[in-house]
Amino acid sequence: MRSLIVAPLSARTWRATTHLILGAPIGAVTIVMLAALVYGTVSALTVVGLPLLAVLLHGPRLIADVERWRARRLLKLGVPNRLIRTRRAPGFLGYVRGQLTDRATWRLVPQLVIGGPLEVVQAALTLALWGESLLLLTWPLTRLLLSEPVDVLVVAGWKLRPDEGAGPYLVAGIGLVGVVVSAQVVRAFAAFDRWRLALLLRSPTPDAAMAMTRRRDQAVHQAHTQLRRLERDLHDGAQARMVALALELGRVREELPANAPQANRIAVAHEHAKTAITELRDLARGIYPAVLVDSGLDGALPALAERLPIPLTIDIQTPRRPSAVTESTIYLCATELVTNAVKHSQATTVQLSVQVTDTVATLTVSDDGVGGANARPGGGLAGLVERAHSVGGNLRLDRVSFGVVAAPGRSLSWCG
Repeated sequence: MRSLIVAPLSARTWRATTHLILGAPIGAVTIVMLAALVYGTVSALTVVGLPLLAVLLHGPRLIADVERWRARRLLKLGVPNRLIRTRRAPGFLGYVRGQLTDRATWRLVPQLVIGGPLEVVQAALTLALWGESLLLLTWPLTRLLLSEPVDVLVVAGWKLRPDEGAGPYLVAGIGLVGVVVSAQVVRAFAAFDRWRLALLLRSPTPDAAMAMTRRRDQAVHQAHTQLRRLERDLHDGAQARMVALALELGRVREELPANAPQANRIAVAHEHAKTAITELRDLARGIYPAVLVDSGLDGALPALAERLPIPLTIDIQTPRRPSAVTESTIYLCATELVTNAVKHSQATTVQLSVQVTDTVATLTVSDDGVGGANARPGGGLAGLVERAHSVGGNLRLDRVSFGVVAAPGRSLSWCG
């Protein structure tokens, strides 16, 4: 009984009331946004309408951000910071496709279809309940402000004579009951909204997120192990046999007289064998260089600089060695980025920087060339996008520099 009487005075009740009243403009905007989405969906039947629908799909997320703020501040509801967004391919088409295929955004739409009108109705009922109850509760004072007496006052279908005898106090008593009931109704609305917003703004559970991360890490580790095994097989198998073949051809070449009929053919075969050895060595180094296993980035990156036709300035700050997966990813990305700068940017110098902290490893590659790097489908940079995505990263380029940020052992993102 005491809790019923105290409820109208509690901060929780008035936070819930504020929350519900704010639902009116939010619900109205939601209804307008849903109408725009319907128009955008119809226009998407033409190719021209697809970009419009992609832009309009920002609406559900903006509404969700406002609801997130309202739920945190007024309902004290713990909700995730932002909904997880599907990774996008670079470029305009990547943006449109990412928007149209983002599951988290489309999951918001049916809930907003229900939530928008519901918020408007809740706000109207809240204002009506509190307004009428407070008017009745303060009737003994309110009647003094009226220029003419009120003969009949209708309350919930009852006809009262509020200005005769004890009528004012009877009306105030009814108003007091109305205030108590309004507080409970408002709390019930707020409790329902807590459930609705928790469902609207939910993200994968920690267990599910951890399981997804664990599966991704296992897949990356397995791929890393297979690359090392492939490099070892090439080095110890095919490359060793080619070296033996080249040595044997060299001995035969030396033993044959210069004017022998087979001498020219043996010489050509010998040169082809040496070329194949060089190509196999470069292939094995590109898959997983042995120097990276032995010396880490401190040894592998300077070796990369020795093979370039232009100067490469290297700055490596690694207080501790990152994991093998992160190390190999940074090296392979550095190789592709530097090669891209040398081939396409008309650069005269290239700068490469690697910084490793307790939580993040950062690789940045820049040059003094003309810029214009583009991760077009099928290109080398697009492959780096996929490599970054495979370990939870993202690619960003600008006309001056491009680089990679990798959390040791797991995450990877590109910056520039």
